[in-house]
Order: sequence, then C-alpha cells, then structure tokens
Amino acid sequence: MIGLIFSESDPASRNMAERLIEGCGFEEAKVAGKECWKKGHAALFKTEAPLITSEWADSLGLEVIYFLSKHKSEQGVAALTTHSLGNWTSEAKLGGLPLELSFAAPVEMLGILKAIERISITGFEKTYEATHHGPLLKTPSLFVELGGDEASIGNKKVAERLADAMDSAMFADKADLSKVVMGIGGTHYPKKFTALALEKGYAFSHIMPRYSILNSDGTDNLALLEQALTRSKLAPESAVIEWKSVNANIKERVLNKLGEIGLEYERV
Repeated sequence: MIGLIFSESDPASRNMAERLIEGCGFEEAKVAGKECWKKGHAALFKTEAPLITSEWADSLGLEVIYFLSKHKSEQGVAALTTHSLGNWTSEAKLGGLPLELSFAAPVEMLGILKAIERISITGFEKTYEATHHGPLLKTPSLFVELGGDEASIGNKKVAERLADAMDSAMFADKADLSKVVMGIGGTHYPKKFTALALEKGYAFSHIMPRYSILNSDGTDNLALLEQALTRSKLAPESAVIEWKSVNANIKERVLNKLGEIGLEYERV
C-alpha cells in the first residue's frame, strides 16, 4: 500500500491533504491500526509533529511513503519540488541522523516530477531537490513540496493543483523511465538532472550536491555513495556527474569511489 503523510502544523501540507479528502475521493478508514483516509491502494495519515521527525512511519508497513510538505526558500523562490531523504554530512539539523540516507523511491519520484511539470502554472519552478533532511526511514520515501515565501507556502489554489497532480501520479501506470541513476554535483536545485529526468526518463534515486561532497577540513563524504547505491527501492544502474560543477580534485575522488563500488558513470 502507498502511504501519504501530512502534518497538521504545516499549512501547505494541510491544504494538500484537504484537497485529497474533499476533492479526490479519500475516505475515512483505518490502516495498520491507525485512523486515516483511504482511496484504493493509498492511505493518507495525519501527524501533529513536523514531518522530518516521522521515523514512526516505518511501522506502517507501506510500500512507499509520500510526505506532503512546505518548502522554505531563503531567497523566496516559489517552487514545486520533490526529493529523497537523508544527510550527506555530519550535520543533521533537520531530522534524521548524520551521514545516513533513507531509502529512495526513484520511479515514484520521477512520476511525481513529471506530474508536477504538467501543472499549468506560472511563477513556480518545477524541480528535483538534492537529497536532504529527515526522517531516516527504511521504507522507500520522498517529499512533495510547495515552497517559496509565506504567501507561496500558504497558496491554497497551488496546493490543490499539486494534490491533484500527486493523486494522478499515484494511480497512473509507472512513469516511463530509461534507467535508474544517482546524481553527483550541481546545486541544491539540480536543473541538469531535472532536465534528464523529464527529457530522457532518468529516474534519480539520491542526489549528492556539490556543496555536500567536501567538508571544511578537506575530508569528503563520498563513502555515502555506497549507501546511495544500496538504499533505494531500485538500485541505480549508473551515476550521473554534473561535470563542470566540480573541480579536478573532487572529480578524481568521485571517480575513485565509483570504481570502488563498481558503478559506471556518465557526464552531463
């Protein structure tokens, strides 16, 4: 069964959930001993706590989990995004554990990205985000986010459109894909990886941004690429490196680590 989790304390999350209940046919039910709303093979669960602390969700025994969430942008950039969960570095300021990745759901995340892209709306970027924050889960999971400034986060009409897109993606056939990959390099909003997904059907599992590769003391976090290989509903067939975003020293380290774990790569 597919699970969706929303937080009553998050306005974007709450607005998306209300749309699913009032406009998409989710009805009151009980699943895994918890009260929820259900439609077909999908169940919507409520929490009062921040979504990044939802480690309890593993106990639900779900196939995959979609977290409905707001997205805060320091620059106030309005965006509709999706991403995998985990912390690439020794910091875990937003849930999860340091140097630990959750299990990714690359095919489902590609389906959400494609559904987001089909939303006819201006003023919002539509993109993958790099893997970040908690909760730390063994259940394959992803975040679906409505973000920007407070006005964007609280925009009920946009939240409804995003909920409709999510509902469509969950009950559609699996998104057409050419291969499952992991991404390395680029920014927090990896435009080149998003384009590969939309144009060529690359289903990204985890995305390690350039800023998470090296630490301030010169050490790196590339050992986590082995986690990225194994902690995914479908294992990546190769890595995609945003080549110009990393310098020669980092490239050498990345390629050595990929060689150690036996993963081919391509440049973009």
